[in-house]
Amino acid sequence: MKNQGLPLISIITPSFNQASFIKQTIDSVLMQDYPNIEHIVVDGGSTDGTLEILHSYRYLGERFRFVSEQDRGQSDAINKGLSMARGEIIGWLNSDDTYLPGAVSKAMHALTLNPAWSMVYGNAYHINEQNKFIGVYPTKPFSRQSLFLFCIICQPSAFVRKEVFQSVGGVDESLHYCMDYDLWLRISTTHQVGHIDDFLAASRLHAACKSIALEVELGLPEILKTSIRHFGTVANDWLYHFLTHYPQKGVHWFLDLFKAHHVFGNTPILVDSNRYSSSWVPPRYRLSLFVDPLTPMQALLIKGVNTLFSQPVHAHVLINNVPVAYHVIPVGHFETCITLPVHEPNSTVELICSRQQLISSPEDKSILQPVSFQVQHVFPLSAQEQQFYMQFIKNPQQVAGWLLKNRHPVPAL
Repeated sequence: MKNQGLPLISIITPSFNQASFIKQTIDSVLMQDYPNIEHIVVDGGSTDGTLEILHSYRYLGERFRFVSEQDRGQSDAINKGLSMARGEIIGWLNSDDTYLPGAVSKAMHALTLNPAWSMVYGNAYHINEQNKFIGVYPTKPFSRQSLFLFCIICQPSAFVRKEVFQSVGGVDESLHYCMDYDLWLRISTTHQVGHIDDFLAASRLHAACKSIALEVELGLPEILKTSIRHFGTVANDWLYHFLTHYPQKGVHWFLDLFKAHHVFGNTPILVDSNRYSSSWVPPRYRLSLFVDPLTPMQALLIKGVNTLFSQPVHAHVLINNVPVAYHVIPVGHFETCITLPVHEPNSTVELICSRQQLISSPEDKSILQPVSFQVQHVFPLSAQEQQFYMQFIKNPQQVAGWLLKNRHPVPAL
């Protein structure tokens, strides 16, 4: 290979059905002025014409290699490309993104001047399907605190020393959205990360790209998982973004996700109940709870349907067999929040209902079950979760602002 005096840089491109953009991606690598580059495309078995485009570059010889076979997704493809790479430095360029002229030379120059840096990243633009500029990625000089608050590194603008990439175990293949964010966090735990104030890449945003299409359904759960894994908590900035842009997901969706990832701490959880599989509950509805005394239960949120009776269902409420309240379940679809302070770690809440009716069991029509109403969702709430719920119900558009003022995460940096 020519230019043996210069370190070889391997650019890895994961690809799947991106025929509309991949030629621009490959050409942006070919137009780099750094002379010692190999480009590896790891295709997942595209059927949209991508393979014909890849074959057209075979004249480049060892400068361009590709494989096309079924894989387990983007993370698997990156790791496969890493195992194929011969270079000392790894660039990761998705099949709809592009490098700006001189990007590789600028990154290589920075890594040469700063041998202690394990990786370097620059600035990046956002472009659309027509290559029109639509914004600037919010990059910042590196710090773990900044990375806790947001992913300040735009992935196509990053270049990593191969030995470092391999030493941290490559990309986490259990992640399919924020695997780059997780990678930066794992690298920066033990290695230095550098930033240069040059624009190196263009990140393309379009309706089919993962960053947009899967941002809330896949993105938020993975961001919560990743941030909590590394910092023990998640920044309000992340939550503010999703609450502001996706209030239509509804309070129950957010509550369920936040509780699963301990966003408000070790809040009370529902361990078991005697609700039937058909969602009907017996006239003595029993819930078993686990409560951390440091974040006790403040209220019980129940969403359900009362369709059997034309009158409300009255219920005596017991905590650990002690009567504590009296509550009314309204007719029709209902959502009710019962104030129930509970501090004991293993506690039982019971609703003893005034009305019941026998209905056939869905599993065996010959068996009659006494029921009072149906329950769709149950959330035992801490004081802060109850406040979040009340604020969300009051005004979904303002709950993100409330959270910024009232939640105070302390990351383990």
